[in-house]
Amino acid sequence: MARRLLVLLAAATLLPGLSGLTPAHAAVATEAVFNHPVNDRAAIQNRIVQLIEGADAGSTIRMSMFYATDATIPDALIAAKNNGRNVQIVFDKKMAGTPLYSALAGALGTDTAQSSWVLACPSGRGCIGDRPLYGSVSLNHNKFFLFSRTGGTAGVVVQSSANLHTGRDGLGGWNAALVLAGNTGIYNAYAAYFTDLKNQRVDNNYYDTRAPVTSGNAKVHFYPRQEGTSSPTDPAEDTMSTVLDHVECTGNSSVGTGDGTHRTIVRVAMGIFSRAHLARKLLDLDKAGCYVEVAVNYNKDSSSEVSSMNELVKPTGVYNGVNVRYYCTADPIWVHAKYLLVEGKYYGVPDRKIVWTGSHNWSWNSLRQADEALLQLEDNTIFDRFRSNYYAVRAGSGIRSAGNGTAASC
Repeated sequence: MARRLLVLLAAATLLPGLSGLTPAHAAVATEAVFNHPVNDRAAIQNRIVQLIEGADAGSTIRMSMFYATDATIPDALIAAKNNGRNVQIVFDKKMAGTPLYSALAGALGTDTAQSSWVLACPSGRGCIGDRPLYGSVSLNHNKFFLFSRTGGTAGVVVQSSANLHTGRDGLGGWNAALVLAGNTGIYNAYAAYFTDLKNQRVDNNYYDTRAPVTSGNAKVHFYPRQEGTSSPTDPAEDTMSTVLDHVECTGNSSVGTGDGTHRTIVRVAMGIFSRAHLARKLLDLDKAGCYVEVAVNYNKDSSSEVSSMNELVKPTGVYNGVNVRYYCTADPIWVHAKYLLVEGKYYGVPDRKIVWTGSHNWSWNSLRQADEALLQLEDNTIFDRFRSNYYAVRAGSGIRSAGNGTAASC
């Protein structure tokens, strides 16, 4: 892998698509991109490579990523650097000392005062979070890309759930990416966050230090977020708990269930679901009349995931409980996407369609320890794409069923 990347230092100018990039690539629009772990594994990867290859001359490409073992995107980033683009990368400590990291360091350098560089967060912590908790350490779990200009479009953010890996947390699992184009406020918020990751100043309550930013129909949240009490598992100071508290099940006239009642629909696709109070909130929403469905991975050896699943599958009577679909840890495919869809009444306003997506699992690590980003967007077209993806995940090969008194079993 390292040899392959180093060859690019000499050969990048020969790669197709990297000379005269801007005229050859269309303007970028806001879009949702999803891979299919069987039929279209590389859909997200391919779109990101297109954006890298389309970056305007002299522009800056930034990536914050948990880790990479597949060289496809790193190859494209090195080629972009060799063709006059600035490339800056922040990895988790997991990447330090790997052949791929060494090759990137050789190509980009490691001096963050320069226009191109790569760094890994310090050992035993993330770049911002440094809090050990429940046997795990903080990490940089981010998966986002920033393009100062690509395809002639300024300020493009790509918030993905996929690691740069061929396995179930990358090409081999269900993943989602949201491309947000031309939203200057959100782009600037991510760029400032990226600078803080680069500077590696510890801040275990970063959520309050760099408060969520709203710009147009989008909002972004950055983590870690510290609890306000002595217990890290206190449901207070939990963004998703607040979101679910403001979902109402009735009062819509044009969206929601198709049975004429227009009850609000709540859908969750999640790689790790271990905050049991969120499961209880979903069950309460079902009891209140919302239609609720969840697609998750399930680790039967994790007591917190078992607690969450046990809440999700409880029977609730008239509305038939939460509709649960799940993969087990040993299954060949995983749900690795991390998104929430609310179709209905939210914060007192009916008939809304809102997506929350990012690298943020519904786990304590993602909330209290890790460097994470969560992007919120209210856009009917994007929402409908996410909803169609949820349908595909729900019907995916090998996925299992539980709910309304039927327990999950692995």
